[in-house]
Amino acid sequence: MTSLTIYENKAVSDILETVRNIPVISKDDYSFLVEKKEHLSQVAEKTHMWRTDIQKMSIISDAYYPTTHSKFHQAILEQKVQFEQAMYLAKDFELKKLEVEELECDLEELTDSKRDNIKKRKLQIEMQFKQFELKNMQTAMKYRMEEVKGWQKIQEELLDIMRKEGLSEDEIWNKSAGEVSTMFYQSLTNLQGIKSSTDGGERNNLIALAKFAVEQAKQLGIFEELKIKCNPEQSDSLNLISQLGGV
Repeated sequence: MTSLTIYENKAVSDILETVRNIPVISKDDYSFLVEKKEHLSQVAEKTHMWRTDIQKMSIISDAYYPTTHSKFHQAILEQKVQFEQAMYLAKDFELKKLEVEELECDLEELTDSKRDNIKKRKLQIEMQFKQFELKNMQTAMKYRMEEVKGWQKIQEELLDIMRKEGLSEDEIWNKSAGEVSTMFYQSLTNLQGIKSSTDGGERNNLIALAKFAVEQAKQLGIFEELKIKCNPEQSDSLNLISQLGGV
């Protein structure tokens, strides 16, 4: 539609014109908004929604997801959420466009009577704000898709690592396949917390979880394999468990 195309190029200017004579905004404040409209346009367009690439990487940091497999499964979960929200946003955008078209039809059907002129002004205000919402939805879609594409890039890097390590496709996509390894490293990292914790219940819980993870690794016959890959903190935690009679 022509009105939407025009609006997309000057979103802030259009909405400011709509609220120009609404007395809730003082003349001084309105003048300020007009003076800063270019900056406000940049704010509306450039404010980063959701996460940057660095923030994405922090989500799957070793502290929370210590294995490539666990990082991958968190990454696909994050992407799934963003993809689904992008699809719902696309639906809402199209429905909002239809609402604007309905308002335009309503405007065309009104006469020049005083009552209809009031209705016209109300419909015009509604239409301008719906167009403003449409522009915001376009911006939101841009950042939703940045999330989807960003997580895709991370997943492909992780997939390459796992395939080089010899994992089959079934093992890669089976979340349970790497669960023991993830729990093993995660619980050993968390066990370091007993050095500063004064809460007896927390200490017992951390120790119990670490011992359980070690026992599970031994039962599966992968303890020695996992032990070799421990970082210094995790190796120290194994020593702590040994002192407590758990290894």
